[in-house]
This record gives sequence, C-alpha cells and structure tokens, in this order.
Amino acid sequence: MNLKSLAFIAILGATTFACQQNTEQQEATVQATAETKRPAPEFFVIPEDLVNKRVWICENATADVFHMKHDCPVLIACKGKGTFRNVTVPRAVEDYGRYNCQECAKDLDYIFDEDAVRIETGLGQP
Repeated sequence: MNLKSLAFIAILGATTFACQQNTEQQEATVQATAETKRPAPEFFVIPEDLVNKRVWICENATADVFHMKHDCPVLIACKGKGTFRNVTVPRAVEDYGRYNCQECAKDLDYIFDEDAVRIETGLGQP
C-alpha cells in the first residue's frame, strides 16, 4: 500500500467512528428526554369529596398524570406502552407521584396550587 491509500483509510475510519459516536449520543439524548418524567408533586391538598374518587393511571416510564375519564385520549395513547391501573386520587398522587391530566382533569389544578383559597371544614368550624 502506498502512503496516500493508508492516509485515506485512516481518515475514513476516523470519520466513521466519529459519526457512530455522534449518532449514539443523539439516540441516548432522545431516549433520556422521552423517558424523563416530572418529579412527584411536593405540595397537594386533596379535598374530602375526592378522597375515595377512583382515577386511571398508565404505569410506564414516562407517564406522570392521572385521568378522570377511562376514554381520555392521553390515556388511550398508553395502550401497548404500559399497564393501566385504577386507583384512588390520594394513591395516584402520594404513591405514584401523579399530577392531573390537562385533557380530562384540568378542573383539578387547584389540588396542586399552594395559593388557592380553601375553606376548612371540620374541627374549629361552627
């Protein structure tokens, strides 16, 4: 082999190696982004009327919401990607770290709102 051929092979090999590393790095970044879910809620107040209410969750690596409706499009999109569970609202939030779905449970945003005005019932009320 002459020197030009050897140099060409060396450059071709280095380029191929660099491209493979870049592709692997991009795939890892995309996979990490797709599999990242929000941390569990730190603040929440579940009202008495929702304590026994049952909701649906999709148990997989990326889902982080609970659903009030079994036919919610976001929940249906989970089909084949995870398992479904029917749990109470407190369990969905406390044990599974879920937030409310913005498609079917948007009206429950106040559960996680620290500034929401809440009327206390129970002890101390006339």
